[in-house]
Amino acid sequence: MDTVVSPAYFIRLYAWEVLKRNMGDVWDEENYGDLVPIVPVAEEPDLSEFTGPHIVWGYASDSTGRLFAQNGGSVTFAVYDDDFRRLTKTMNILQAAFERQDETARDINKYSTSKGGAFIGVRFGSVWIGFVEGGTPEDSEGGRQSALININYECFIEYDPSKLVTDVTLPL
Repeated sequence: MDTVVSPAYFIRLYAWEVLKRNMGDVWDEENYGDLVPIVPVAEEPDLSEFTGPHIVWGYASDSTGRLFAQNGGSVTFAVYDDDFRRLTKTMNILQAAFERQDETARDINKYSTSKGGAFIGVRFGSVWIGFVEGGTPEDSEGGRQSALININYECFIEYDPSKLVTDVTLPL
């Protein structure tokens, strides 16, 4: 596996696939100039010209401290939409997809294996919801609303240690 790929990106890609399959009329790259509307905060301005919902995301990784190949972390999605019912439906779909722990991990592993390439080498053991915060107005009533969903994960990473330089000598 290429150690540059973070397990959080698997969560993002899987979430995108789930949204497209369940709300394909809304969550479609064609509605966003062929962009995936799940972006890090620095890229949110790239979506400002589009009127549909979008997601801003971030992640944090941590070590479990038990095995070097066992890792964990969390991904948080902030979902923005001006349609409360659509926002609620999006949140319900994401919650249903990620709250099933081992079954969710199995589904993500199946999805990532089907993609091959850089996705080989990360296997999720469990995925669960940390918290969900429902829709709230951003600026004013009738305007854009946001909701949050935090997804926790435990995964196992296999990589080729011969590609990773760990023995470095610093000049004195």
